[in-house]
Amino acid sequence: MERDYQRNTFYKSEKWLNPPDSPSTGSIVCYDGMVDYSDGPDRCVFLEVADCHQKIRLHKAHTDSLDSFVDKLRAMRNEIDGFINHLEQIKK
Repeated sequence: MERDYQRNTFYKSEKWLNPPDSPSTGSIVCYDGMVDYSDGPDRCVFLEVADCHQKIRLHKAHTDSLDSFVDKLRAMRNEIDGFINHLEQIKK
């Protein structure tokens, strides 16, 4: 018996990180929504970063609160900002 799986998307953002004429395929995807799984609907929240060779997906685990997941994202953003600042400083 086939089942139709549904999604109720609250937020979805997809961004290519390279110019259209680049052979590289870097991207970032942010997603929040309800997804039907085989054992019923559940919230699916993740941030995915990919390049030509690898992909990482940080997802909100069932043991995470929404606040703790947001804290993880903020910590990532702070580390990325620090790395950007470092790279901009060594350029000078």
